[in-house]
Amino acid sequence: MPRIAKANVNRVLENAARTILGASGGDGRVSRAEVKKALSHLQGTEKRLVDIFFRFIDHRDFKAGAQVTKRDIERAVAYAKEHMIAKYDLNRNGLSHSEVKKMSLTGKLAVDLARLLKGAAIQPPDAGPRAGETYGDFIDRMKVESQRTYTTSRGIDATLEKQIIAACHESSYDDVRTLKDAFEAVDQGEIMVRRLRDPFSGARFVMVDFGAGDNTYGAIFEEGKTKRAAGIHDGDLEL
Repeated sequence: MPRIAKANVNRVLENAARTILGASGGDGRVSRAEVKKALSHLQGTEKRLVDIFFRFIDHRDFKAGAQVTKRDIERAVAYAKEHMIAKYDLNRNGLSHSEVKKMSLTGKLAVDLARLLKGAAIQPPDAGPRAGETYGDFIDRMKVESQRTYTTSRGIDATLEKQIIAACHESSYDDVRTLKDAFEAVDQGEIMVRRLRDPFSGARFVMVDFGAGDNTYGAIFEEGKTKRAAGIHDGDLEL
């Protein structure tokens, strides 16, 4: 049986963690009932992995009446990568059949799912915006590294300038061509810029949003890119 790269197994584990976090009611705290509901939409190895991994997190951080938090999930992913996966790759050249046999059930399920996905040429969903999300949902599953409200061009580099102008085009401000146009168009001349990081994959994003009447508009970009990953239309994401 061919070896499998730890990176592929780690991505599967990260996706299981995102599934668990996504089961929350938007408050970043996940209950057993919420995970049980999420499991009803999964099948096979993925369902078993998410179930077992949540039980592992819940057991590690158990307190009577407590719920699993985003921080609990992040710590469990880091622990699992080091102690359930990496430590078994003795030669650091991928996981062999004999090495996998020594792993915990969680690790073995992650390996099995990674093999299935690789064999079907399918990759786990990435960290980017997803269909059906609101911009609030997206923020909730990210780590906010910085947040700033701009009212002038001071501190805005060339990439952010293009991102702001592109974000304005997600509303009715199609005639915006410069930063000056942008600040004159948006409500109260204020543009919010958040820099976000997916806590599991490390992928980084820039979110630009502003008021247009009583609604929130803008766009999400992969860090360093000026083509939007999603538009923000009245608080909802449009891919």
